Amino acid sequence: MANPVRYDPFDLLEGVMKSVLRPGYEAAQSRQAQGSEWGTMIPLDVAEDDRCYFVWADLPGVRKEDVNVSIVGNQLSLSAEVKREKAVEQEGQNKEVFLRTERPSGTMSRTVQFAAEIDDSKCEAQYRDGVLALKLPKKESAQVKRLDIH
Repeated sequence: MANPVRYDPFDLLEGVMKSVLRPGYEAAQSRQAQGSEWGTMIPLDVAEDDRCYFVWADLPGVRKEDVNVSIVGNQLSLSAEVKREKAVEQEGQNKEVFLRTERPSGTMSRTVQFAAEIDDSKCEAQYRDGVLALKLPKKESAQVKRLDIH
């Protein structure tokens, strides 16, 4: 008599997830294995009024010099290099060993496409307390004109 084989329906589901969502699934598994669940995307808040877009990007622990902002047409691209200290060997002592590392390091980036073109000659940027604040004026021709109805 043959030995019975246990069937686990979740094994099939995991196989489907791996095959359908392979790139995202593997990237998430890799980040989880490295201890970083934050990922490589910069968290943003975006708002607008009639004349401008406003963007706030959280970049905790990043130096202002390591932040890059570029604007082309209606597209905003942000990138930042996050540098974290590694274990350090101190004089006359053993090397420090981290018990847990959860803070991410490496390059983070984000691209946002807006409905209207941005006037890159009038943009403003401020960086304070780990938050990048951008004021991105819309080009004059891109502003919505309101027609009066008679």
